[in-house]
Amino acid sequence: MINLKMGKWIVGLVLVSAFFVSGCRSTKTTTEQQTDTSSEWVDKMSAGTFKSGSLTAKLNLQLTGGGKSLSVGGTCNLKRDEVIQFSLVALGLMEVGRIEMTPDHLLMIDRMGRQYVKVDYNEVPYMRQAGIDFYTFQALFWNDLFVPGKSGQWSNHDFKMVSTEDNLILTSENNALLQCRFLMDAMTGLIRQTVLKIEGKPNLPALNWDYLHFSNIDQKSFPDRMKLSVVSGQKNYTAAFTLTNMKANAKEIKLYDEPGSKYKKVDVQAILNMLLK
Repeated sequence: MINLKMGKWIVGLVLVSAFFVSGCRSTKTTTEQQTDTSSEWVDKMSAGTFKSGSLTAKLNLQLTGGGKSLSVGGTCNLKRDEVIQFSLVALGLMEVGRIEMTPDHLLMIDRMGRQYVKVDYNEVPYMRQAGIDFYTFQALFWNDLFVPGKSGQWSNHDFKMVSTEDNLILTSENNALLQCRFLMDAMTGLIRQTVLKIEGKPNLPALNWDYLHFSNIDQKSFPDRMKLSVVSGQKNYTAAFTLTNMKANAKEIKLYDEPGSKYKKVDVQAILNMLLK
């Protein structure tokens, strides 16, 4: 059976993976050509990908980091522009954590440690400074573009575009602290990789979000295998998400209740520190 320390580590690694957003570079070498930005790739993305309604799925999460590796199951609930939810279950029996993101709040519950966080995104300094909000996370899970600080609102003019033989590379053209680079398949309009980085800060953590496989949902494509890679100093973390039994608009998605008096409310850093000690 999972002990208290391991249960905390499961939740902590997910949270570190979600919050340590900064830069890393792709190892792929390509010949790039500057391309005039047009609306063609926007139309192709909209036509080929699932971008509305809700989606529910079973979740398998493979976690590695700090010399540890384990797998947890659970469920994933997504409703466009409203909520992202994860319930993490160990050994198919014990719920060890919950994560919920809405446009208004972030809720993280550590059931093993009997503690939780519920905050507005602006209450987390590095998220506020980088322009990270609910729509940032929604874009990552829904295989979408985003521009930091724009709350999900963007146009083709927000990106510089260059082309390779098979891909389009889109780079956010704003002055935000966090810069975004998207590798998009030129034929399908699907994003294959999202890179987040802060220029001139090599000592900060780094993040790559890779889309490994897509499934058909209502005749649209949706990512069912994703890998998040984070590099922080000498520590490497990965979180590989696999979604199965995916269903569109199958049920009403209700928000999680805030835990009662048996749980201690803490700040975000208190949970993140579990991995940084």
